[in-house]
Amino acid sequence: MFLNKSFIALSLGVVGSLAGALSAMGQSPAVDRAVIDQTISEALRTTAQEKRAQTAGSAATQAEINLLDREFGVQNISGLVQRKPEQFLLALEASGFFTSNAALVPGPESSDWVSRTGLRGAWFPKLTERINLLAMSYYSLWRYANLQQLDFDDFGGQFGLQYQVGRGELAGGNSRFSAWGQYRYQRLSSPWNWGNRLYENHFLEVGLRKGWRLSPDISVWLGGNAAVSVSGAPDFFRRSEYSAQAGAAWQVMPKLTLTTLYRFAWFDYVNVSRNDLNHLLFMGLGYQLTSNLMTQVYVSGVFNHSDVNAFDYKVLNTGMGVVFAYAW
Repeated sequence: MFLNKSFIALSLGVVGSLAGALSAMGQSPAVDRAVIDQTISEALRTTAQEKRAQTAGSAATQAEINLLDREFGVQNISGLVQRKPEQFLLALEASGFFTSNAALVPGPESSDWVSRTGLRGAWFPKLTERINLLAMSYYSLWRYANLQQLDFDDFGGQFGLQYQVGRGELAGGNSRFSAWGQYRYQRLSSPWNWGNRLYENHFLEVGLRKGWRLSPDISVWLGGNAAVSVSGAPDFFRRSEYSAQAGAAWQVMPKLTLTTLYRFAWFDYVNVSRNDLNHLLFMGLGYQLTSNLMTQVYVSGVFNHSDVNAFDYKVLNTGMGVVFAYAW
């Protein structure tokens, strides 16, 4: 079984006029941080591949749950016995990290320790040999050690279709090719206060990724996606997101995977005059402790350049986390 856990990186903020942006700075760090979670979620991927000998002597059991490119795999089994593909996932996530710029501001920067705990569930039935449906939802609690005014809750979900060729064939559990189309939703609220909405956005998203095998233990990939905002609130928070990624996975040992990623993104704010160019550099090392328990450490750097100077920032994050997941 494959497990995935992570953090993420993007940036989101508040604008209108510069005065409006500054007056909303109390909310913007939370919004930025949540979307940051949502892209390192797409940055860190680790895979455990269980291999069992069959009567024919060459069969292997492979299961994959992949949240980076939203690949949720199924069992590929050769031999005399066909096992029913897994199509449900329930995961408990806990992590903590140090950030050099908790408020995501040009300066002065304030460092802090941040914890994130959450629950994730998914349904990914196989429709054809290469197509599966994915319905996923999560709820996360973000808590800051010192800047507690930045605490927030993060809820999200997605629903769509995925097409994959060579599912799980490359090192790190990558597919040779994958594409997807989906609806995605995100909502931020004050801690334990669902009614106090800080932000929400509805996206229609498409994406694809192509992977190559450099060796049995190393794979690389290129990908891109476009997420168009169709609705959201407040108006000055709404943005569409366009990104391109390049990454590599090295299966150092059967249970140890090193992942690196560079992502370039353009954030186009829908109702205000603001465009951001965002760079993410990421490296993560994941270890599969058991078939259901995975831990990882990572370091990432995010550089955001906005045509509204108040939203230029750079930040270094480093931390670790664990995930307990069960698929059936």
